[in-house]
Amino acid sequence: MKIADWSCSLVEVPTHSRLDTSYGSAEAVRPHVIARLVDDSGRVGLGEASPLPFFTGETAASIKLQLEQLFLPALVGRDPRDHDEIMAVLDHLLPENRSAKCAVDMALYDLRGHVLGQPVYHQLGGLRRPDGFRVTRAIGLLSLEETVRMAEHWVERGFHTLKLKIGPDPDGDVERIRAVRRAVPSDVRLRIDANGGYDVPTAVRVLGALADAVEYCEQPIPPWDLAGLHQIRAATGVRITVDESVHTLRDLLRVVEARAADALVIKLIKCGGLRAAEHLAAVAGAVGMPVVVVSPFETHVGAAAGVHLALTLRPSPFAQELSIFTVEPRGPHTASAIQTNGDRILPPTAPGLGVTFE
Repeated sequence: MKIADWSCSLVEVPTHSRLDTSYGSAEAVRPHVIARLVDDSGRVGLGEASPLPFFTGETAASIKLQLEQLFLPALVGRDPRDHDEIMAVLDHLLPENRSAKCAVDMALYDLRGHVLGQPVYHQLGGLRRPDGFRVTRAIGLLSLEETVRMAEHWVERGFHTLKLKIGPDPDGDVERIRAVRRAVPSDVRLRIDANGGYDVPTAVRVLGALADAVEYCEQPIPPWDLAGLHQIRAATGVRITVDESVHTLRDLLRVVEARAADALVIKLIKCGGLRAAEHLAAVAGAVGMPVVVVSPFETHVGAAAGVHLALTLRPSPFAQELSIFTVEPRGPHTASAIQTNGDRILPPTAPGLGVTFE
């Protein structure tokens, strides 16, 4: 079995809901890069790079260029089962650039899944959540009234966890979160995400005021300030989840050493794909740190990869954050075999990622 051919496409995806954050306003239409590997029997594997330039420094244009000129041509003639060797070749060709490598990684898993006739989660240690898992809905930086209205809307739609963006207006953040807490049932979990928008004193003040209202705060301060994260944990008792602080295993080890976090966000484009995510999840699990898989505005291709990863994680109290509900592609057609029940994603049974792309 050898990789015989490849292609690379840029897909435009409209976002279905506004999600302004500390970074600014989200685009109404986002570009995504889809990689396609074909083996010598005509079987196809799909992978996606969903760029977040402010996270990884990569754009759709740079990712497509790297895939077409460097990474994908280097795969021709290679056995897709030699996953680690292939990723080592890519690392030798170009360091970093994990979003572009993520597309290759996903496509290798998807291709092998079609060869085996099995879902990708069987290549990731097997199914640990046979009943599936719950996901959350995110609400961006809106007015207090709009935030409450959106929260009530998603709760009425059956969601049990909501994620609310915070950051530019600390006092207003407290008012908004408190208003949502009053408006939704007590069994609805709230989590907040500052995207590094606070400093330490502000984070201590805001989280102290919200300690009884939220299940955790994600990335309250800039990613480099691990000592500050530890200080916030100690001062407020609020659980801290790291996102921007961890791209690599080395980053995670530093977070653990600094006692800077209680939980870890994994984004596949941030760490380089499913294989790297497995390693991160294993280390996090070894120190008792729950993992939340987040898909950043991906199409069904990238979101499906996140689903397969989440299905292999040990159960935790935290809902996952996958964009199955929030996007659909414009132009080229994708179809997903992943099924949902309310806010719960169920294990797919189709081979590979369970997604087709035309």
